[in-house]
Amino acid sequence: MLANKSSSTLYKTVMMAQTQMRFFGVLPKLPKVELTMRTPYRTFFDSFNQFTRIYVHTQKGLIAIGNRSIPRIYLLPPGELTVKNIQSGDGNFSKSDSGLFIHTGGWLFVHDNNSIEVNLLECTEKENFAFEKLDNTQSQETETNAGRIAASLQDKTVKLLQRRR
Repeated sequence: MLANKSSSTLYKTVMMAQTQMRFFGVLPKLPKVELTMRTPYRTFFDSFNQFTRIYVHTQKGLIAIGNRSIPRIYLLPPGELTVKNIQSGDGNFSKSDSGLFIHTGGWLFVHDNNSIEVNLLECTEKENFAFEKLDNTQSQETETNAGRIAASLQDKTVKLLQRRR
């Protein structure tokens, strides 16, 4: 009888511990997807939910992320980011009506509580991007001190690799 009670107590203790471990750190699901998009210098959206989905280019192609997406982490190469069906509301700090943004790369986190966090290095609204200045660059990479050092290191590395063959 005593052994039966102790095994029952042990079983209850183990089950309670496993249940607590299983639910440790789980946040409650949000009813609608929320977007937080920021750079080190500016926040475009903060817990913003007045949109339908976000389109981003990843290393594997264009993806659409919306409500109830699978939790993942994506590395974003430089390119365009689109937030569809933006409406004004709390958390919208961007000046864009179209939802089109140009960025220089970053990371996108889809959390299990139905929120999306986008951390970008640099970003601007596509309407404000100066496309005409892309072709007017006067300097080349090897004209700067860092560029000259990088070019010499690259030459030394190529020579070293050719010598080892």
